[in-house]
Amino acid sequence: MFFILFTVLSFATSLLFELVEQFAGVRDFIVDFDLAAEIKLDGVKPFRMSGLLVVRNLEDFYFLVKKPDFVSNLSFAYFSRIKRLVFGAESFQDFENLEIPISSIVQAIQSALRMLQTPLVSVRSEGDYVILTFSRFVAQQLQEPIKVRLEMKDAQLRSIEILSPSEEEKIILKINNLILNAKTDEYFQLRR
Repeated sequence: MFFILFTVLSFATSLLFELVEQFAGVRDFIVDFDLAAEIKLDGVKPFRMSGLLVVRNLEDFYFLVKKPDFVSNLSFAYFSRIKRLVFGAESFQDFENLEIPISSIVQAIQSALRMLQTPLVSVRSEGDYVILTFSRFVAQQLQEPIKVRLEMKDAQLRSIEILSPSEEEKIILKINNLILNAKTDEYFQLRR
């Protein structure tokens, strides 16, 4: 019995390790994704969107909304060195000087990854999913305890699901395409 339990835990941990290993040192990447959310607020309110996120050197960010149609082709590019947000659509472009604390965002992501290595999070595997549940201590810090499921196929992250305990409320980020160490400069060329 102990051997089976150890094997299951080792498998889940190795999948998580492979995931962290893939992202280690990556500073440029492109993610094409679909986001779906079902949140209870006077009934269940579904929300759906598709987009493209491009990150250059973990400093500059480009975000393109693909769906819903009424805001499709709306794009945002943030240039951290000059602290400028450029936004617009096909026929319109504007900018605003804006300081976004990028280092705080990167530190938060690094802290989340470090937390996965502590006993504050339990990790188990169910088929193609790695399930992360938080210890009682962490759950008490949250307004509502959550469960995180990472779908892995062929050592690639396919989706991230954040679920309420009852799984009635959820946020699902489906990764359609993920390119690590991508060539990203073309996304940061401004119209003249």
